[in-house]
Amino acid sequence: MSPVRSRGADARPRPWALLSAFLLVLFILFLAAFAVADRGLTPKLGIDLQGGTRVTLIPIGEPDEADLQLAQDIIRDRVDGLGVAGTSVVIEGSNIVLTVPGEDSSQARDLGTTSQLTIRPVLQVQPVAEGDVEPVPAEKGDSEAVAREVAEAREVRQGDPAELIERLPEFRCPERDVLAGFDDQSQALIACGEGAKYVLGPVPLLNGEPEDGDRLDGQQIVKDSVSSGFSQQAGQNEVSFRFTAGPGEQGSATWSRLTQENLQRQIAILLDGEVISAPVVQGVTPVGSATSITGSFSMDEASSLAANLRYGALPISFEDPNVDNVPASLGLASLEAGLLAGAIGFLLVLAYSALYYRLLGVLAFVSLSLSFLLTYVTLVFLGYTIDYSLDLAGIAGLVIGIGMTADSYVVFFERIKDELRDGHRFRSAVPRAWKSASRTIVTGNMVSLIGAVVLYVLATGEVRGFAFTLGLTTVMDVFVAFTVTWPFVYLASTRSTFAKPWANGMGRMETLQAAAAHQRRLDQKAERESGQSGDRGVSATINGPGGATATLPRSARPVTGSDRPTTDEEEGR
Repeated sequence: MSPVRSRGADARPRPWALLSAFLLVLFILFLAAFAVADRGLTPKLGIDLQGGTRVTLIPIGEPDEADLQLAQDIIRDRVDGLGVAGTSVVIEGSNIVLTVPGEDSSQARDLGTTSQLTIRPVLQVQPVAEGDVEPVPAEKGDSEAVAREVAEAREVRQGDPAELIERLPEFRCPERDVLAGFDDQSQALIACGEGAKYVLGPVPLLNGEPEDGDRLDGQQIVKDSVSSGFSQQAGQNEVSFRFTAGPGEQGSATWSRLTQENLQRQIAILLDGEVISAPVVQGVTPVGSATSITGSFSMDEASSLAANLRYGALPISFEDPNVDNVPASLGLASLEAGLLAGAIGFLLVLAYSALYYRLLGVLAFVSLSLSFLLTYVTLVFLGYTIDYSLDLAGIAGLVIGIGMTADSYVVFFERIKDELRDGHRFRSAVPRAWKSASRTIVTGNMVSLIGAVVLYVLATGEVRGFAFTLGLTTVMDVFVAFTVTWPFVYLASTRSTFAKPWANGMGRMETLQAAAAHQRRLDQKAERESGQSGDRGVSATINGPGGATATLPRSARPVTGSDRPTTDEEEGR
């Protein structure tokens, strides 16, 4: 009875299952890309491919990860309010990098500055029910539409204070404030925040300034003076700050006048048009003295208000930004050069594959094309989920990835040649070759993947784009090799057409195989002719006593007495 063998020991490959797995992954990625992309299946391009401005914000000091993440979210919200399509805000190391594509990037330099913090007297206030907001359609990516929205909002929310007070009961706070940071400071304003809607007076002019002069805002607050904590005297949490009062600075004097004019009334502090605090003035603040805001807010709310007063909306401050401008024409030239390099790489791989491996080379090129398609859809998906932008260095990584993917096919096909050289037929040589080639493919790609990961972690800027696409194409290479290339070649091995030399380009291996078989036949014939009982015709010479010699053949048989040769001395007896 023959031993029971496990199913895995002689199970046949399942090429259709592997191909189905690949098609399922590709289909899911296509659906995901269509779901998140708002400009079709077009990857986001870096400014070196389409032109634009790159702003690198370098923080002062060493901020922690939470502050960097908060600053990134706030800056991204401000970028969306500009209506500039394709703008990305990413964290690179301890820096925040903004990329604003296109020629109209004049506002990119100001994105990393503190938000606009203004101060207005409260003329009227009404509570707002939670969740009672007016939906506003998003117009991201359309700067003209954003400008129209801002103009329409100014007509409704700014103007004569008496008219705004009459309009206040019917006004619904917008879900997204399109007027944030774009309001006219010289006019009254309807604003929302703190669970209420307000009619606010104009931003006070600094003492001695003309009508079009500077007004009181967060720029006059002394940053180092802002603090928060629990006040033992008031028995509540407190936020303290003071305005500038040096020579030629009128911040503190203007604030003192404002507190005197609005005694026992509210003064609103706005951040990008949203009321973040509206304390009641309890007393006049002398020039040069600090002002305290107390209330029932929590310690976290006090800290947040203090941070807003100190930095605007950003929890950290930055050095002067590094700004790099790339003309659109230069970006277009870079894009064309990158596409040309990729096309040349594809054509060279196709020519090499077809020349050396014929129809098998065509199958390899189809696998390579599917690998590129999978990579392309993944880049589209990542562009709209993690703000990844394909730059020129990334295209270089893709082109190199094409060559590395072709290497995997060469390893597989050359291993098939080795199996044919050893005398196996084409159909049996393919699975034997894949068993050893697959290990080589995985090992080689793992080395490349480790290098790409290390480079991505340690590098910054455009080098990370190269490392990212290199690592991505490496992963796709392994996935496609197992789910597409191997099933394709296995199915081809079951067809008699692919076993022919003109189809697989391995005719020389058949010549070597025939020569090896002919040599084996000659060796077997010579062995049969050498004698019986394993006699291979090899002799040995034995020297006897008195100079007598004897020659005997080497045989597998033991030497008996009758077979033993006699010497001259023995014959004389």
